[in-house]
Amino acid sequence: MRYLSKTFVLVVGLLAIGVLSSSVRANNVLIGTFTLPHPTQWRNTVLPAGDYTFKLARGQADTKVLSVRGAKQTLDILIFDQSACETCRSSALKVAVQGENRVVTSLDLPGFHVNFKVHESAAERGERSAKAPAPSEQVAVHVGSN
Repeated sequence: MRYLSKTFVLVVGLLAIGVLSSSVRANNVLIGTFTLPHPTQWRNTVLPAGDYTFKLARGQADTKVLSVRGAKQTLDILIFDQSACETCRSSALKVAVQGENRVVTSLDLPGFHVNFKVHESAAERGERSAKAPAPSEQVAVHVGSN
């Protein structure tokens, strides 16, 4: 009987820890939406024009996972906590315009900022540096609560 009560207390304790830790993790989630008016490259993925939802959630150790979901395309990006930003208050997706192509260069969310590397060849980089700075656009990002 004594063994059964110890097991019961242990099981209840583990369940309580699981419930509390999942509620704490839920508070670290940012969710929101944005609309891309044009097909846009984000890292190695081209997202078609359309409506998207995103979720920025705590991952393993000092990382976060940014999940972007659209009707036809999804994208998951691992982001390190160095992207935390105490002064960031606005929300926007910054996009470089390169002719007909658009490439995501950064994402700003309240308390968070991350730059994305734009992959280009040495010839493209040399051509770009000889010209005036590339024009850019901002896509409005709407952040909600979870």
